Amino acid sequence: MKRTLLALLVTLPLFANPTLFTRYEGIRQGFLKTSLKDVKAGATAFAAAARKAKQPDLAKEADAVAKSADLDKARVAFAALSTSMIKLQATTKGARPAVYYCPMIRKEWLQPKGEVGNPYDTAMAMCGALKSE
Repeated sequence: MKRTLLALLVTLPLFANPTLFTRYEGIRQGFLKTSLKDVKAGATAFAAAARKAKQPDLAKEADAVAKSADLDKARVAFAALSTSMIKLQATTKGARPAVYYCPMIRKEWLQPKGEVGNPYDTAMAMCGALKSE
């Protein structure tokens, strides 16, 4: 019984544990507030959660966001993290964040389904559309 439970826990999709999405959302919210401090804190928390989830590549991408000198550089690093998170989202069943896309800047991100909150450009915070759920 214990082995079966352990095997099940190891094979669950990453988003079955919402911690990484919650941490990712914290980074996105920092961008929406144009707060480098919040972005860095969110990225640091995400990196720690990714390491705990045995996702070293995600941790490395989050570290790049956390070490950015300004919001523009952080956004570039966030785009790489978003690409990786979207790949994971695509393989996940059940409750998961939605993928949004901004045609003006040609970038995607994850967020809860609802009002658009584009993390890539404060002047275009409402630019984007639901791409997939």
